[in-house]
Amino acid sequence: MSTSLGYNINRNPIAQSFFVDESTGIYATKIDLYFAEKGTNAPIMLQIRPMVNGFPSTTEIVPSSIVYVNTANVNTSADVSLPTTFEFEEPVYLKGLTDYCIVCTSTDPAYKIYIAQIDEYEVGTTASRVNRNPALGSLFYSQSGGTFSPAQNQDLTFVIHRADFATGNAKISLKNASVPLNLLDIDPVSTTDGSNKVHISHQGHGFVVNDPVTILGMDSSTTIGGLATTQIMGTKTIAAVDWTGYTITAGALADSDDVGGGLNVTTSKNIPWSTIYLNAQTLVPEDTNIEVGIKSTAGKSFAGTETPYAKDVVFESLTANETVHFDRANVVANEVIETAELGSNVKSLEVEMTVSTTNSVVAPMIDMQRSSATLVDYQLDRQSAGATTGFNVPIDYVPETSANSGSSASKHITKVIKLVESAVGLKVILAANKRTGTFFEVYYRVCEGDANIETIDWTLTTATSNNPNAKNPFTFHEYEYLIGGVGGTLPEFSNFQLKIVLQSTNKARAPRIKDLRAIALSV
Repeated sequence: MSTSLGYNINRNPIAQSFFVDESTGIYATKIDLYFAEKGTNAPIMLQIRPMVNGFPSTTEIVPSSIVYVNTANVNTSADVSLPTTFEFEEPVYLKGLTDYCIVCTSTDPAYKIYIAQIDEYEVGTTASRVNRNPALGSLFYSQSGGTFSPAQNQDLTFVIHRADFATGNAKISLKNASVPLNLLDIDPVSTTDGSNKVHISHQGHGFVVNDPVTILGMDSSTTIGGLATTQIMGTKTIAAVDWTGYTITAGALADSDDVGGGLNVTTSKNIPWSTIYLNAQTLVPEDTNIEVGIKSTAGKSFAGTETPYAKDVVFESLTANETVHFDRANVVANEVIETAELGSNVKSLEVEMTVSTTNSVVAPMIDMQRSSATLVDYQLDRQSAGATTGFNVPIDYVPETSANSGSSASKHITKVIKLVESAVGLKVILAANKRTGTFFEVYYRVCEGDANIETIDWTLTTATSNNPNAKNPFTFHEYEYLIGGVGGTLPEFSNFQLKIVLQSTNKARAPRIKDLRAIALSV
């Protein structure tokens, strides 16, 4: 039975306050209590709570400090010789120079626990009395667990055990888990009439040409473009890649353009990345330290010349709990590719944490249940219709001048701007961070009010300003575009739209645009 505040009426906990006099704090590993009698049908519970204004907290419990001991494991004695040990699942950190309390309770009132009381005889003797408080604290009684009353002349009989650490350094090695299969969107498979090349729609796949890929989950009794799905499924070699996915070679020629695959197509994948956020939940007391290092494996940009699957030889310093940008494309490879490219049992992402202490009372702690790594990748390329150094040829090339927006991976398209009065030119101004290996192009299209602008091709324009590449990610230069020239040579228009295509030969470097402005110019 509980009160409106959630306190159990049939429980009568007792609490014993204590003071942690180590300035660095301690890690409590277990607590011994001593019982004269025990119950028969309910366990006994121990927990540690902070003290608030001199009383046990009624709302907060120190994490991981709750321990239950079954009746059968409770030891009793007539001379306080047999402790009952409440051992924590993990060491519990208690702050230094801070008051805490042990709270003990059970639903069975038969439990009797030993305490010390000033001026009373010690157990088993009539010759020695308790003449001082054995602990810097007080015993508290409670009727419900909601409020506690102190007994200043009494103390619980208890022993707190703390961890004792070896001073010096130790290393913790963390490696990526196996990359799971990826469930693709509905009908991700497409064929082309007369071709044995099958396109798999899979953004963010992280593969390069000649990588193996495993394709599963299609109904083996169906066909796509005349090809049996058994000719598509299984382990295949990737023939071409771009940001939309990749192509594989089927066992026969398709007899039609078709799309299919269904709802349950799964494939292997890699995880490409260039930005990492290492979420490490740590506790670093005084006299302790944690240093973090990382070994990553190179990936390949779509328009880049990097050598993929080259793993770092040494650990580089990494700051935990901060966003860290790398200057190269990286990848976490699936297990098949890791074995083939890196070697048996070699993982593509390693984090090493060096923990150290100069004080045996404390050590740094890492909560692995709440630690993770978030990996971020940019979807960037630099497309060309034919093989050219510094460009990539996509699977299906569409120029950016096309009305349907082109095939480039990254772009910003403005909404259609409607003018009150017609114009014959545009002045476009923007600020851009453009580092070596990054590019951007500005396109426009215009029309009169009664025309459908979405059917009009885009036109590439060039900047009138001549800015150098930025040396860091924080430097922005202003770019100006005078569309239609000084006199305004465009046919009169009342609607216009802009498109900025972002390009890079290094996916770790992205051009950045801000403060986009457009001014319509009339005669």
